[in-house]
Amino acid sequence: MDDPGPELAGWGARAGAILIDNLLLAIPLALGVGLALAAVASESDDVGETSGLWVAVVALFVVGLVGPFVYFGVLNGNERGQTIGKRATNIRVCRPDGSALGVGRAVGRYAFTWVIGLFVGPLILVDYLWPLWDSQNQTLHDKVVDSIVVQA
Repeated sequence: MDDPGPELAGWGARAGAILIDNLLLAIPLALGVGLALAAVASESDDVGETSGLWVAVVALFVVGLVGPFVYFGVLNGNERGQTIGKRATNIRVCRPDGSALGVGRAVGRYAFTWVIGLFVGPLILVDYLWPLWDSQNQTLHDKVVDSIVVQA
């Protein structure tokens, strides 16, 4: 008799996980931006006093851009296959055989969503809704890197 494999994660758990993860990434960044804007508003016109602030703004930009690649790459790619959001919703990402995704594939998985969100905005919605009609409950970014999301 064929082994049916692990139970696939439902769309609701996946949506909950990505909401949690995005909030976890957005809140510190929003606080940093808020602090930087407050500092700009309170600074004088002296260039010497604001140069450190611009370094902070650039650092926030880099962290906001690179941070999610590291977060999703490392946490989805490790043996556990769970970000904090996935852990909270009791799901994990893995290869179809149940093995770990690996950091490279996990970064590629996130990079695909980032690129389509950046260049083809509406397609990101199609990507996240794709599991609703897919037999393996896969998103397009799952299909690109050959991953599935299962119950943990």
